Amino acid sequence: MNNKRLKIMLMVVVAIFMFACGLTPAPAVIPPEQLGTAIVQTAAALASQTALYAPPTVPGSDNTATAIIIPSSTPTEAETATPFIVTVATRTPTITQTSTATVTITPTKTPNQPCVVAALVPAENAQFGSGAFFDTVWTVINTGTMTWMAGNVDFVYQTGTKMHLYGDILDIPSTASPNQSLVLIVHMQAPTTKGTYSETWSIKEGSNIYCTISMGIEVK
Repeated sequence: MNNKRLKIMLMVVVAIFMFACGLTPAPAVIPPEQLGTAIVQTAAALASQTALYAPPTVPGSDNTATAIIIPSSTPTEAETATPFIVTVATRTPTITQTSTATVTITPTKTPNQPCVVAALVPAENAQFGSGAFFDTVWTVINTGTMTWMAGNVDFVYQTGTKMHLYGDILDIPSTASPNQSLVLIVHMQAPTTKGTYSETWSIKEGSNIYCTISMGIEVK
């Protein structure tokens, strides 16, 4: 009985080996009543061979085989291929210098136009008592080319001891065209301390100064 089983198993193994090698084995004749027994015995034999050559099981591991790739010492074609480099030429921008526009400002009014003081009351360095009230009156001639328009042009305090009584900016009383005279009156009070004092005023329109005049007194 054992010889029959061994013979059947051997025939099955030989058939599988020849099939794997591409050989067509001669058909083995197995009695029908022994076919199931042969299949079971063949499977058991293959399982014994697989267990014999299988790697040992490591505790705690899922026993999954890991493929290890050993690099070849011979470089592959992809490693030895010369890289293809594309060089894109860039254009150097050309800077065209543009001319700078020159802005010419034409003044509508000429500052520091000449003027003439035709009369001054009180006279220069007139003497006054301490704290005395008086009026300074300038008669000014417009010797320039611009008209001093009333409402636009002011009579403005500039420097000196403040002896005037009613503000630093006064309106001119009337319009003075070129070569016309203008009378300017400022109410003042002499200082209480002895000495020489003066004030300077200007005829202005905005930042344009048309005429600069002054006065001076002596307190005794």
